Order: sequence, then C-alpha cells, then structure tokens
Amino acid sequence: MHNKIAFFDIDGTLLYHDGTGLVMPESTRIALKKFRENGNLAFICSGRQIRFILQQFGEEMFDGYISGNGSHIMFEGKDIYERNIPSDILVSLKNSFDELDVSCSFNSGYRGYSHNMDNERMKRYNSQFNGEPYLITQWDIDNINVNSLDIFYKDESILKECRDYFKKSLIFNSHGADMSADVSLKDWGKADAIEYIIEYLNIPIENTYAFGDGHNDIEMLKKVNVGIAMGNAVGELKEVANYITSNIFDDGIQKAMKTYKLI
Repeated sequence: MHNKIAFFDIDGTLLYHDGTGLVMPESTRIALKKFRENGNLAFICSGRQIRFILQQFGEEMFDGYISGNGSHIMFEGKDIYERNIPSDILVSLKNSFDELDVSCSFNSGYRGYSHNMDNERMKRYNSQFNGEPYLITQWDIDNINVNSLDIFYKDESILKECRDYFKKSLIFNSHGADMSADVSLKDWGKADAIEYIIEYLNIPIENTYAFGDGHNDIEMLKKVNVGIAMGNAVGELKEVANYITSNIFDDGIQKAMKTYKLI
C-alpha cells in the first residue's frame, strides 16, 4: 500500500526563472528524493504539456505526470487518461478570441497549433522545447487533437475581459508580465485528474497533499487533504490553503514537507 501522494505544480512551485533559465532549488530535489524513498508517490500536476515536462524532469524524478491542466495522466511511463476538447468548443473559442483580439496556441501533448500568433511570440514559445518546433501554423480545426490552450494578449484589460466573458466556463492562469495565460476548462481540471488518479491507485483522500502557487492550483489545493501554497503564491490561493510555506527559492517545499513530517 502506498503511503502518501503529493501533487506539484511546476512554474513558481518546482521551478523558478533565475534570469537565464528555469531552475529547481537543490532543497526541492533532495526533498522529493527523500519523500519517494519513504515509499510515497510524487506527481507533477501542471498546465504544461507532457513534452515539456519529460524534457525538463525526465522519467525518473516523479512517479507520474498530470499535464495540460488535468487533461492527460501518465503513470509509470504509461498513458492512463486522456481527454481532448471537442472541436465545436474549439471553433467557438477561436471565434471568441478573434472578437477579443487575443491570439492563442491550441495544445496537445507534443504539438501546438498557433492562431494569430506573431513571429516573435512563436519564436519565444518554441524556444521552451528542444528539437523540432512545437508550434504548427497550417492546420485544420476538425483534424487536430487539443487538450489545453494558452492565450496571448496586448494588455491586462484584455485578460480581464476574457475572464468576464468566460467566467462560467474557463479558468485563466496568468503568467504575469509575459502577457500570456494558460487556460483550463471549469468542467475538468487538475482536481478532477487528482480524483481520477487516487481512485485508480486506491489512495485514501487523507493521504493526499498538493503544492501550488497559481490560479489554476486553487481547485487542486481544495481537493486534497492538505493544500500548501508557496510564499510566492497569488492571494486567492493562499486563502484556500491549509498551510502557506516560504517562497520557492527559500526552500518552501522542503520546509513544508518537514512541517508535515513527510520527510
């Protein structure tokens, strides 16, 4: 029987940008290793695509991966769940984004489909991935599989308009000064994927923990028994957290794991 299971967001939780690239604090690496050596399971739970996650962390550091804001689950190297956005919803999103003057990338695990993205933005987006470009510019909406998306906007007022326009159906997790956000559907997100995996692995809810910092982590922290917000988290997440730890670069994950005697 597995002891405990913990879910980790990536950006702002496991990794931070040090000015040159994405960095994982050494204390986090050590804490994860000890946590797993104690017989527990560590899962990534992120809006990022699986291609980025495997490139960044490899297959050895975690037991499983929830990517695309809950739409794709991998455990022990196997895909155990996948959910795509129906094409009629994609069409209506595309039309709405055109109206709102928003460009976007419709994403699958290994490929993205750009819509109205300028060259500079595409170059920046593709630079996250090794090897061939992630984004494809020529595509047909009826013939693509999409499980998540990112939007790009010119100023914060447009993001606010998007949030108002889609308040019943979508969650926008802003990437701050980058003027972009990853988007998840309210009817299936990180929390639903967590519910799926703990049932699949038969782990009781009282043995569940989650670490996050963004808007798309709110439902995840509310779903598990102990939800931990990073010191650098958005205010709305801190409000629903059971515990607020220190910042990512101030050993936040390690300190919280020690507080809860996970390591």
